[in-house]
Amino acid sequence: MLTVAELLTDQALGLELVAGTPAADREIEAAAVSELSHPGPWLQGGELLLTIGLLLPDTVEGCRSYLAELHEAGVRAVGLGLGAELPHQCAPQRLVAAADAVGMPLLTVPDGVPFIAVTKAVFAYRARAERRALERTLETQRALTAAAVSPGGLMGILNAHRDATGRDGVIVDQLGRVLAQTDPAGASLVERMAGPLTSIRDHGLSGAAVDISEGRRREVHALGAQRLRAWLLIDGPAEMPAAEQITGDLVSLLSLELERRHGLDSAQRRERAQVLDRLARGTVDDAVAARWLASLGLKDTDQRAAAISAPDDAEDLAADLLSTLRDALVRVVGSVVEVAVPLATDLPGALATLAPDRSAGIGIGVRPGAVAVSLRQARSALPASRVQGRHLRAEEIASSRMLLNAVGTEPLAAFTDAVLGPLDANDRATDLLRGLTAFLEHNGHWAAAASALRVHRHTMRNRIETVERLTGRRMDSAQDRHELWLALRARDITALSADPAK
Repeated sequence: MLTVAELLTDQALGLELVAGTPAADREIEAAAVSELSHPGPWLQGGELLLTIGLLLPDTVEGCRSYLAELHEAGVRAVGLGLGAELPHQCAPQRLVAAADAVGMPLLTVPDGVPFIAVTKAVFAYRARAERRALERTLETQRALTAAAVSPGGLMGILNAHRDATGRDGVIVDQLGRVLAQTDPAGASLVERMAGPLTSIRDHGLSGAAVDISEGRRREVHALGAQRLRAWLLIDGPAEMPAAEQITGDLVSLLSLELERRHGLDSAQRRERAQVLDRLARGTVDDAVAARWLASLGLKDTDQRAAAISAPDDAEDLAADLLSTLRDALVRVVGSVVEVAVPLATDLPGALATLAPDRSAGIGIGVRPGAVAVSLRQARSALPASRVQGRHLRAEEIASSRMLLNAVGTEPLAAFTDAVLGPLDANDRATDLLRGLTAFLEHNGHWAAAASALRVHRHTMRNRIETVERLTGRRMDSAQDRHELWLALRARDITALSADPAK
């Protein structure tokens, strides 16, 4: 943009700055001529206002008011035309003093230089600047295009953009992992933009954010064609010609590169699906499983599996999982996507990002040859995940409470009454039930159970013998002990169901 100081260097105009020197770096966007005493309402701001001072006030205070009004209207500088046949042959001292007071650059236009010459010079400079910006934009576009058709991939495109614009770029996947970056300190940019990125995650491909501060412009843009593939973070000077157009080109080329990579992954996906098919048939020797993994370039390490419900877009979700979890085995079985990843991978975290609103079951970690076991657990957890509306791990459903909850309140109450009813009818019911609970919880150790209840061990023996007599169940029978324990657990569950406040 043209500044007052730059305009003064045009020797053909012979302009002279006589006041407001500290503001000589003001940018001039246009030039206008006015002899009105109050021209502000007819101006848009950013102008060099040219005048011969026909109605210039006669006092310093009047000139100050005149210039203050121009400043309020956004005028960047005032040019006073001088001439033998004009009102002024030099800049009046009252106007100079007022310009210094207001901080308004005051230029004098010498006799013989028409205002149209100054106006043309301003717009010619602006046209040249716009042409240079367009040329730089075209050069940048050509550089980005050349990088896109070269083998450099994402990194090549980012490097071409940085070389042309001086702006660094970082690409992160949906889990926040860096895929490519031009700045070794790119992690700090990811951390700085974590807030804006979080705020636009749910907007998908339409997500974008800009942070302008400290003379820097930092941006976040979604990458991908039909589905979100990654995020682009850009950091550079706040002022840059055609920044939005160049950034748009960059986003398009990076999106094309990601889609190209996604297309190449389809063959790899088929190979990995075939290996997962073999592992899902049943447990195999770990050495065999290791060879299958090695054939895909994957390490021989413990695995964890998940099953995700995707009735509408299973293939797309499978592609997202494979492109994000680079060590994953993925396959589609009907409307369910199955995935197995190394145990070190944060699979629950990945699913929370890639499939937050879908039902999903997650199996336990297993040796490579036992992936079928983890998959079976994951599929078994799917129904409970649909009911509870969240992702469920196998460990969460591997409990008696989960099993008993699935039975229903009435059958549980009937079972409890049948097993524990004889104790309920006894006048020592409370002591007998407490004794039975302590005995079972301490695995049949008389002394430990008695100590927990703070009673003598003979008292404990007496209570358990009474329980055996009333219920007809023997404590030396594993089945009888298990039925009594289930009845106590079922009673807890039915009590909670009867009182939701608990």
